[in-house]
Amino acid sequence: ESLGVAAITLHGRTKVQMYSGTANWDYIREVKEAVSIPVIANGDITGGETALKCLKRTGADGIMIGRSTFGDPWIFAQVKAAMAGQTEYVRPPLAKRVDVAVRQFELALEDKGEHIACLEARKHFAWYLRGVAYANYYKEQISSITTMDDVYRIAKGIRRDLQ
Repeated sequence: ESLGVAAITLHGRTKVQMYSGTANWDYIREVKEAVSIPVIANGDITGGETALKCLKRTGADGIMIGRSTFGDPWIFAQVKAAMAGQTEYVRPPLAKRVDVAVRQFELALEDKGEHIACLEARKHFAWYLRGVAYANYYKEQISSITTMDDVYRIAKGIRRDLQ
């Protein structure tokens, strides 16, 4: 604070933990209690319910959502709904989520070219299928995407078979 920092964003995991274990929100609360500048909490915020729990436990001024956004940009609407007191939030149907994924890959194609867009699609497309029953067949296909035609073929199959 004395150096002019305007806010602090704090992740509740240690460097040793990396991406494993549970974020310790108590550490964030301790920092919040020790400073007068805004504190933003990060770590293990996976939806509206955990966002509310994190804010309550830490007393933080806000939250930052990281890996939970991968393949689920709708998490922001879910958190917003929870903060407005809405207990129900329904993600878009799978077909709509696949459409968004394909659009993401098309934008990457325009920006980075087909090779990079397809390498990124291998990782990102699988994230869009997180939690989707019977998706393993398509996740295997996704891991070998080399062209946008592969993306379109896989998307068509997912829309057809996994609704």
